[in-house]
Amino acid sequence: MRRILVPCLVALSACSTTPDPADVCTAAWIEPRVERAVERIETRLDKALRAFRTVGDSWMNGNTPGPIQMFRLSNAANDLEKELVDGRGIRDLRMLASTCNDPNLIREQVYTLLDREGLPDPLLNFLDATGILEGLIETAEGRNLNDRNG
Repeated sequence: MRRILVPCLVALSACSTTPDPADVCTAAWIEPRVERAVERIETRLDKALRAFRTVGDSWMNGNTPGPIQMFRLSNAANDLEKELVDGRGIRDLRMLASTCNDPNLIREQVYTLLDREGLPDPLLNFLDATGILEGLIETAEGRNLNDRNG
């Protein structure tokens, strides 16, 4: 009986001692957690981000990406979407955004990630103009997950 009762009491006491977000969400607390979450996303998307970079470089050089590059771009976009829907890093960012009541956290980090990866501006502008980037960010924020499941 004790084996069941003790874990239950520990779990209940943990719930009752949830700290106030104003006390917890300091820059010193949130920065390493955000960085770790973004690094998880970067690691999982390394191949996809390389494909984005290759296509972006083609556009920067005035070339139209060929069918193979466009196929890779399509696969990269699918990989990006999968990671932003249910990847460990994005789940961590959602938890941080919720805990710290910061609705712009995910959006800022996705843009920071793409900028840090050196994706060319014309590619980012294309993704932005077509609504692809906005859709991915909304998915990452969990705003349009219900639309897909319903």
